[in-house]
Amino acid sequence: MYVVPKYPRPQGEASAHDRPSSPPRGSGFPDIAPWIAQIRSAIRDDRAAALSQALARSRAAGDFDTPGFFPEERSDRYARRLIWREPDASFVIVAMTWMPGQYSPLHDHDGLWGAEIVVAGAMCETSFRLADVAEGTRYRFVAESERVSEAGALGVVIPPLEYHDFGNQGSRTAHTVHVYAGDLTNCHAFDATGDGWWNARNVTLGYDA
Repeated sequence: MYVVPKYPRPQGEASAHDRPSSPPRGSGFPDIAPWIAQIRSAIRDDRAAALSQALARSRAAGDFDTPGFFPEERSDRYARRLIWREPDASFVIVAMTWMPGQYSPLHDHDGLWGAEIVVAGAMCETSFRLADVAEGTRYRFVAESERVSEAGALGVVIPPLEYHDFGNQGSRTAHTVHVYAGDLTNCHAFDATGDGWWNARNVTLGYDA
């Protein structure tokens, strides 16, 4: 295992550990109790297909449509809101808001599996295969596939197939919901060096209000 410097959070962004296990119950925030049990069951049984189905059912039922579910737009980057952290840290549910043109770079998921659903807008994803590692800090990837996902589209990440970039290539704001089988507080992002290799950096993940 190599060590790289921590990538600083934008000023004012909270660490994952600064948030409670349950979401704020302010005006307009949805009650997630009717569907949290489905997520918990899928995680316990280690079933990506069941997790994807639970997300699809929740979208169809309008569970993600309540005002206040998704974070407000940010002009500097996409926004992340913690919806739920299981008390034993076995999974988290994160809602994300993406303005047009906002992308996450090529990254991993710290070895965690999970699923995601596009709730609104159009998201572009390129999946990569790790081909080589040099000196413990330089990585070579091969682009495997690219797809544009409209509202309702599902995706899964299952290590070692966990490397992708992800972003809003549409003309309007997009919303996505992600479930990770663990408390995803850090990941590695990869910066292309122009010679077919990428340098890794450790990213500390936080949440917006």
